Amino acid sequence: MIRAGVVLFSPEGIAVIERVRDGLTYYVLPGGQVDPGETLAEAARRETYEELGLHVRIHGAVAVVNFRDTTQHYFLAETIAGDFGTGDGPEMDSPADSERGSYRAMWLPPHRYGELKPKPIGATLAAVPDPEALVTEWLTAPPAFDEV
Repeated sequence: MIRAGVVLFSPEGIAVIERVRDGLTYYVLPGGQVDPGETLAEAARRETYEELGLHVRIHGAVAVVNFRDTTQHYFLAETIAGDFGTGDGPEMDSPADSERGSYRAMWLPPHRYGELKPKPIGATLAAVPDPEALVTEWLTAPPAFDEV
């Protein structure tokens, strides 16, 4: 399966989807499955609108994460319009006690970047003094991570 998502920073931190599922709470970068006929960047923009309620400009690919049978492509993005937290994609009204669990857009503050999934991206961002500068550097040579 091919997925696409965004890395989006603000003064409050990094945009994430808080997931509550099976009694666990975790934080993932916004994104989802690429639809037939869609480019990776188009899928990232669409998913950002569905999950966050934001229209974004894509600046370029910044990372690839291989996880089981999924390849996830992440793009650096900036907000150009919309209201954060107003995403109305089909998953956004899923209750925590459902099989899919709940989804909520939020800003994860920098001191919590280590909690971010995919874990390799979260751990890397948590380990540097300027995560935004690092991600901007990744535009020139996006790293590939394997998540176990």
